[in-house]
Amino acid sequence: MKYRHLALASLLGFTLSACNSNEASDDVWSQYQSEAENTQKLIKEGNLTQIERSASGLVTLSKQILPLVTAKQAKCDAYLDAALSAADNMVTLSLEAIERDYHADGKLPKVEAAECYHAKDLLVHPATVVVLTKGQDNPTLRAQMQDEIAEVIEHFAQVKASAGQ
Repeated sequence: MKYRHLALASLLGFTLSACNSNEASDDVWSQYQSEAENTQKLIKEGNLTQIERSASGLVTLSKQILPLVTAKQAKCDAYLDAALSAADNMVTLSLEAIERDYHADGKLPKVEAAECYHAKDLLVHPATVVVLTKGQDNPTLRAQMQDEIAEVIEHFAQVKASAGQ
């Protein structure tokens, strides 16, 4: 009888932690979507400091999302791990370097799966916005930032689905 209670308590604990894990996972997805929409709004009406802060928040959230994708899409593991390893450095690169090395995959392993590319974009596009905020504010810069965030929002649902969310 004592072992049965112990087994039930263990099972209950495991179930509760799994639920908490799913809730945390759901929360990061909703946070990302909300922050992407906020970044898009700030690009229209905020200053570069506000935009940089919001885009940096997306970079941080992407570091939590990409492992959720690799948990469901093992084929993306090496590719997304390489992108994650470069995340902190990405925001310090020149626009040319981030385009060459991470948009065009110059410093990432080869991968054929679209799921992997879309997931990487949740990191690379906001990092590109951070890089762009270091430039001279003008309508062309704002349009480029808007294009980056529009792509993030476009890829978001695909990435979420590929992660089983």
